[in-house]
Amino acid sequence: MKTYQSACSLDCWDACSMLVSVEDGSKVRVSGDPGDPITQGFLCGKGQRIVERFAHPDRLTSPMKRTVSGWKSISWDEALDDIADQLSSIISQYGPASLIHYSEGGHGGLAKNIDTAFFNALGATTPVGSLCLGAGMAAQKLDFGNAYCHSPEDLLNARCLILWGRNPAETNIHLVPFIRRLKKQGIPVYLIDPVHSASVSLADEHLALLPGSDGHLALAMAKYLAEHNLLDNSFVEQHCLFADDYFRMLNTFSYDELISATGLLPEQVFRLSETYGRSSPGSIYLGYGIQRNRYGGRSIRFIDALGALTGNIGIAGGGVNYAHRHISRWIDTEYLENTPSVSGPTFPRAHFPTFVTMQPENAVQGIFVSKANPVLQLPDTNQTLQAFQQIPFKVVIDHFMTDTAQLADYVLPCTMILEESDVIFSSMWHNRMTWTERAIDPPEGVKHEFQIFYGLAQRMGMQDFILKYPDLNTYLETSMAPLCQYLNTTPASLKGKRVAVPGNELPWHNRQFETPSGRFVFLVPNLEELLPSQQDPAFPYPLLTVHAAESLHSQHLRTRSAEVIPDVLMSPSTAQIAQLQNGDEAVLVSQSGSLRCRVCIDPLQQPNLLVMKQGTWLKNGAANQLTSQKLTDIGLQAAYYDCFCRLEQA
Repeated sequence: MKTYQSACSLDCWDACSMLVSVEDGSKVRVSGDPGDPITQGFLCGKGQRIVERFAHPDRLTSPMKRTVSGWKSISWDEALDDIADQLSSIISQYGPASLIHYSEGGHGGLAKNIDTAFFNALGATTPVGSLCLGAGMAAQKLDFGNAYCHSPEDLLNARCLILWGRNPAETNIHLVPFIRRLKKQGIPVYLIDPVHSASVSLADEHLALLPGSDGHLALAMAKYLAEHNLLDNSFVEQHCLFADDYFRMLNTFSYDELISATGLLPEQVFRLSETYGRSSPGSIYLGYGIQRNRYGGRSIRFIDALGALTGNIGIAGGGVNYAHRHISRWIDTEYLENTPSVSGPTFPRAHFPTFVTMQPENAVQGIFVSKANPVLQLPDTNQTLQAFQQIPFKVVIDHFMTDTAQLADYVLPCTMILEESDVIFSSMWHNRMTWTERAIDPPEGVKHEFQIFYGLAQRMGMQDFILKYPDLNTYLETSMAPLCQYLNTTPASLKGKRVAVPGNELPWHNRQFETPSGRFVFLVPNLEELLPSQQDPAFPYPLLTVHAAESLHSQHLRTRSAEVIPDVLMSPSTAQIAQLQNGDEAVLVSQSGSLRCRVCIDPLQQPNLLVMKQGTWLKNGAANQLTSQKLTDIGLQAAYYDCFCRLEQA
């Protein structure tokens, strides 16, 4: 038996270090790396299913071509010849902008970014913005100049922890041991989340605020901190910009205005504020639900302000932790992605359906999808389906015949993480990276994306691209050159290893922020923007489409029976108003569409709130059949949580 160093490639907080044991070349077992201080020897259920996925009989093992009689398995030469001819023809007749390259975070490594390098060489149209964390990233860039997390180990220095919209019990399980160690020390842990999730068990108190009211809660806390002399005036005066304007804005609000918007009791807000203000250092860990509302960026900025007001920035045990862009600073992104000097056409990612359907005739001739399943993950599924069907030529790279792949003309099978060497690291939480080893051979008929795009480039006469990207090893080593220089090491010394990339374990400790002014920047919005948005009474219930513990988006829900429809969680009072019983079939209706679902009455959920796990496939009913193409206030992000529905009996 031989053991290889690998890592989980799911686009997740943890980026777990994995050991892959291979016996007789075919018997494969994965386990968490016991020597890694983050993974600590265990994997989540999604990570454990990696072996099941690579060996599954439904996995694609040859290129597939759509014909009048159905799908047909073809050779790689035929597939690449056909696709290269089609791409060349489209470019010559309609220009490269008539091609859309749609790529997402379906794989958390560097090597598969060759797709972006290829289409940047062509000058294709690409989406910008985010489906997940863009509003929060834009917020922290405005406030701090960048987004960095304290090291996971530094959490143990905190005297107070606020989990704000974060559900580590189901989506960040390697944070859980650190939280439990805090609790053993008697450190107070608060959970702020509209949803009663599994992470409630980790907290001393759960504040179930109304969806989208995070900014109002942060302002109420700031008001309490200011009125009770719990500010770090020295930090505010020396290291912050627009503080006076911020305090003037804050003084225009009463507690009643702010707290009533949250649905919480005043004593809950005051207790939280008092604890955070007096338990220095205090740490805030943000999740990725806050920013999915229309004013999500604003909410993050108001929460960031709490850290600045109390001086919990740049000190051990403090921070407002959202994402960690430390390692990515040392990647040669211009080479990795073949960044052009002049960008090609773009559109907001969440507006894909509108962009395609509103283009002039013949303006969009083809789409190439990689590392993504946009038919399920984009908002407004019905319009997305219409947009895809309107595009004449479609190619998808994937492991399985996804809902997006089903709409393609060609589907190309690609390798998985155990079958390739890659560089994996987290851009969300910690500073460990893994240069993985190839542990097993891919099935015959499966290629790495680098092989696919290199083969297309050869057929399309892209000599400059071929010279720049001659092989996968060169691609990775060149992309990693700045990091190797920073670590004073060589690629050879990193391959097959899990290493820590030192730096930013304690962000902003020198009080040198990356904003233009070098200071933390308070947000001072137009007061009219803080008024509650008007809600259509025809759609009275906010719907939150949360991540499932058992799947990262749609990747692990493929095998669910078509007879199983999504569960929608609701309180007993909400079900009673709709005259529904537990287990009943109901219909959720929004302004974008409708969805059959099964009523799941949960007395722990707050009244007038609907909760559904996202990621289910079209055969079961997809949550995004209900969401719209709204964008957040900043960051060009999908405002998934600005979704309101009514409940109808089936």
